[in-house]
Amino acid sequence: MSDKRQVTSDKRPATCLLSPVSCLLSGLTLVELLIAMAILVTITGSTMLMFRGITQTWRSGQLRTERYQQARLLFDLFARELSSCVTLARYPFIGHDIEATPIKETSTQDEVFFVAVLAGRAGLVERGYWVNGEGALMCHDDEPADGDYESTGIDEPCGTDVTAFEASYFDGVEWLSEWNGGPGGDQEAHVPKAVRLTLTVGEQKPEQFETIVHVPTS
Repeated sequence: MSDKRQVTSDKRPATCLLSPVSCLLSGLTLVELLIAMAILVTITGSTMLMFRGITQTWRSGQLRTERYQQARLLFDLFARELSSCVTLARYPFIGHDIEATPIKETSTQDEVFFVAVLAGRAGLVERGYWVNGEGALMCHDDEPADGDYESTGIDEPCGTDVTAFEASYFDGVEWLSEWNGGPGGDQEAHVPKAVRLTLTVGEQKPEQFETIVHVPTS
């Protein structure tokens, strides 16, 4: 009697001894592999573009916020000081436009100079606003005032990245581009009833801000 042995075949798939990624790739055809790589590249590119867009939007928003805050602080300063200016022939209110001979040698925009009585300061104080060649809005200060806006006092930066600074003056009838309150000037011993100041900030995508300051001492 013959010895019959039953042989059972093992149909389980062979275990892949490679890494999971290599095992997966080994089961793909070349076309499937190319399609998978194309999808991966597309997803990666889209993610990078989305991230870049979010970053640019955030930076743009932050820049606009910084510009707005700077303009608001400067306008608060202008309103506080201009509304306190005095009308004295010895201390004239001077407003030069960009085409006039500047009081400050390095000035590139309009200029405004005056004397005011400021809270926390003793006596009369010279104040002035002008922009230098580097785009810094400079604030002139001299205490006690001597009426010499050009030679005495100090000038320190109050704002940055200013590409335009324009001022106009209301005499009660019309807006003027200049104001000369000095001896022999068209507005001798007078100050304007209101001053309109326009500030442009930034070279790339510049933003413009405007304010009108009423002068109660006029």
